[in-house]
Formats: sequence, C-alpha cells, structure tokens
Amino acid sequence: MKYYKTLFFIILLCTSTKAEAQLSTNEKPVSFVRESELPVNFRNTVPVVTMPQLDMAKIAKEDEEDEEYGMPPRFGYSHFVDYNLNNSGKWFDLPNGDRIWQLEVVCPAALSVNICYNKFWIPDGGKFFVYSKDRKKTLGAFTSRNNKGDRENIRGFATGLVYGDDVVLEYYQPKGATNDAIISIKKVVHGYRYFRIEDAFGTSGSCMVNVNCEEGQNWQNEKKAVALILVQGQSLCSGALITTTDLDEKPLLLTANHCISYFGKDAIDDPDLDDTLFYWNYEAPGCVNISDMPPLYSTNYATVLANNTSSDFALLRLSEDPKNLTNYTPYYLGWDRTGFSGDPGVCIHHPRGDIKKISTVASQPLSTEYKYYSVNPNASHWKVTWKVTQSGNQSTTEGGSSGSPLLTAKHRTIGQLHGGYADCGDSICAPDWYGKFSTSWTGNNNNSIYRRLNCWLDSLNTGVSVMEGLLVIPSDSTMNTNQQLYSNIRVTGTGQLTIQGEIELMETSRVIVESGGTLIIDGGTLSNADIILKVGSALRIKNGGVIETRNGFEAPVGATVYIEDGQIS
Repeated sequence: MKYYKTLFFIILLCTSTKAEAQLSTNEKPVSFVRESELPVNFRNTVPVVTMPQLDMAKIAKEDEEDEEYGMPPRFGYSHFVDYNLNNSGKWFDLPNGDRIWQLEVVCPAALSVNICYNKFWIPDGGKFFVYSKDRKKTLGAFTSRNNKGDRENIRGFATGLVYGDDVVLEYYQPKGATNDAIISIKKVVHGYRYFRIEDAFGTSGSCMVNVNCEEGQNWQNEKKAVALILVQGQSLCSGALITTTDLDEKPLLLTANHCISYFGKDAIDDPDLDDTLFYWNYEAPGCVNISDMPPLYSTNYATVLANNTSSDFALLRLSEDPKNLTNYTPYYLGWDRTGFSGDPGVCIHHPRGDIKKISTVASQPLSTEYKYYSVNPNASHWKVTWKVTQSGNQSTTEGGSSGSPLLTAKHRTIGQLHGGYADCGDSICAPDWYGKFSTSWTGNNNNSIYRRLNCWLDSLNTGVSVMEGLLVIPSDSTMNTNQQLYSNIRVTGTGQLTIQGEIELMETSRVIVESGGTLIIDGGTLSNADIILKVGSALRIKNGGVIETRNGFEAPVGATVYIEDGQIS
C-alpha cells in the first residue's frame, strides 16, 4: 500500500452505452426489447429502495486512518442490505408466460453504484441485468454460466460499477423454467470518489509510463498477466497470473495479502472472494493517454488458496477463467524462487486504478525487511528504487499498485508489491518494498499448505528453482517481429503458430505442440529451440525457414514433420 497526505483512489470504468464484458452475453435487457408487452408506464411502478445519506466527515476520518495503516484504497461505502426476489422488487407478467422482476436502487448523490450478492444462482434460460435508470449503461446478461456452485451450495457474485446514483436490477424468467433463480443482495456499494470521464486518464501520477510505451516493448507478453482488482466492491489492488510446473493454465493469481486481509479473508478461515472483480487488458493501445476508455473485460469470483503476512502474499484461484473472455489471451508469469534478485527489471501495475503502467527498476533489488534499509540476505522483502527511462519519466508505484509483480531482467517474478514511500514527487530516493517470492515459497518455513506457495505452484514436486512464463496459442497466431522470449510456448490442439521473424528462446524456454496443433516456420528463424511435438501434432518449415535447436531434434512417432524449404540444425 502507498502512503500520501492527500490522495484520491478511483476505479476507472467505462461510462459508454456499451455493455461491459464480464463473462456475460452482452445483450440488451429483456425489458428494453419487449417493452411493448409490459404494462403502460410499468417503469413508474417499479419499487424503489433508497440508501441512507453518507456521513462524509466520518468517511473521511476512516479513510485517513486506513491510509495511515496501509489498507487498500477505498472509493465506495458499503450499505449492508437484505433484498431478494421474494421480499423486494416487483414481478411483471408477459403475454407468453415469461416473467420479469425489477428493483430500483438509489444511492443519494452517489457517483457510482455496484452490487454484491451473498447468493447468486441462475437456472438455464434465466437472465440477470443491472443498468442505469437512464439506460445508458448496461451490464449482462448474467446467466447459469456465472453460477459458482450448485443450487444446494450457492456462492455469491458481484456486478461492476454503474455510474450515477440510480440503478435498476432486472431478472428475466422464461415460461416453463424448472427452477426459480436465487438472487440475494447483501451489499450496495455507494461510490463517493470519482473523476469525470474526460479526467479519467492521467489520474495516476504525471510520471507514470503507459505499458505500451517504448519501455514496455519487451514486456508485451508479461503485461497480459496483470489485472486490476476490485476487492469486495470497494477497494483497488493489482495482481498477476502465474504459471505452475505442470503448465496446465490453472487461473492462479498472485497479489498482496493486505489486499484481502483488510476484509477478513484468509485461506483457512474465510477463503471465498465471491464479490471481487478482475479487469484484464485495461490499457491504452499506445504510449499516449487516450480520450476514450478502452473496452472492459472482467471476471468474477476467486478462492484464497494460500496467504501469509511474512512476505505479504496471497495466491488466488480465479473461479471464472479469463481465457474464456473474448478478445483476451492470458499469459502466465514465470518465477524465480532462488532468493537471488538478478538483474533489475520492471513492475507492471495499475496505479490508483488507472490504465496499466510500467515502472523500471533503477538497480539490483536489495534484501531487507519491510520498510528497513539495512541489507539482510535472509530478509523477507526486496527494496527497490526507480529510474528515468526513454520517455524521460521516472515511473513509480501508487495506491492500487499493491500486489503487482516485480520482474527480473529474465522476465521472472521475484515478488509482489507490499508498500513503500515512492511517488512521482520523490521516486529517486524513496523506495518500495516487495514481498520475496522465495520467502513466500515456503511461507517463511510455515508447515501449512495454506501459508506457502510451493504446494500450489509445484504440485508435481519437481523441485525446480525457476520457471519460464507460459504463452498459450489457442488459435491462429503469427510472430513476425524479432524478439527474445523468456517463455514456454504451448500450441493447443486448436492452435497454429507461424514464425516469420527471428525468435530466440532464452534460458530453458521451449515450444510444446499439442495433438492437433501446428508449428510453422515461414521464412523465419527459431533459435536455441527445444521443441516437443506430441502425437498428432505437426511441424512445417517453408520459404527458407530455419530451426536452430538447443540439443538436437528428433520427431516422435505419430507427429508430422514437413520440410518444404528450410532446415533443422
């Protein structure tokens, strides 16, 4: 967590009329489409529940205390309620036997409203929506695809922010539905901090560097791993997908423990993060800040697998897998548990909940205890400072960056942000501290699997000390620029990877082609290659393509190798 005398933390979400991509169907609410079938002026008969006015003096004092104690930044106040389909709202019957339930929720003078549910279960055919009363912003439809658990073991849910002070909740039940939906609202989050859309970009410090500036060109895979986290509907952090030794694409996310412990969440005592949202690809496409916000892609739910205060880490398993989002291909960070800092790299993060930024480490991280300056090789944290880069900026971190990964020059994570003093006004001398991955690996020698990383990231018990990141190719993809990759590449059974540039696999990186997948070297070069072809996979070399192997190459029985014009050496 970051510390400032005056600081506004916000979540920057789209206010366009487009629906948010939150593993939803992205369709208009049924009442919009079939309004002519509903009673005349039905909208004026929808029951309204109004939240109490906020005591802003009390809230300001609470926020000041939270900041002092290093808690996650808050932008909204939670009203605890008990609304469901039976005790609130109103049902409307359609002529064909379908039904629509609606409830209007008002938060006086709110800048945004979002809803958290302690029970959320939708039967097949049912559809749930949340939208602004003026109908300019819609979320949904949320369907049975969003259920986590069965009807007897129902879990919670959260829907994203709708800007304004007045929202409508709508559930559509088709005729003949075999089961009723169970939707129980436990919390209405009353947003009291917000910037106008024209001010949305640049709310992080002026020294911040967009991830797609020149500084980020060698980190285009790693940036995909990083997510903006909306914790419990009211606070902001960052986190990143991380790979495992079995390379099986489990949706595991590393973040900071204080991001969840603030809400009493713990791997042993209370592991469910049902009303937490994860935003992906939230970035400007280029180096310059943009005037229109990028599309929003989000997933919901998580379970805390392990967490520990000694190095301030939390490992989450995401319940909704981000690889199922449209227009998003995940990346899983590699890691280094040796306890050596390696050459300085970068941090990729969401300062103040802003679009994705990149900060460049000035020198080799030093091993110290948290917020201590004296070097101790056995300490639990890395101390870092930041440097001026190509853009002329000295990008740092801010509130909302907590939990973001510290990456070495070899593109492996060695820790996650705990907190510090750096900001755009003093990023030269003021340091930040990251909980060590090596300390988290054993939980500082804690015997519980819920307090250490190794049981989850190396379930095969391989004992490896470093892992390269994982880039998954699920469909047609082309690499036509020259680059060095510190990544394992997995071409799935539906994927095809074409290499037209000069690609060098670094360190222990390798290419794995699953059955049904195809690797094509089309005039390009793949050097230092370690290629594993599975039965039913294919390798093609054409137009003078070249593969320079690391340890030789032998095609397995059942894989196809076709050399049209090129060579393997």
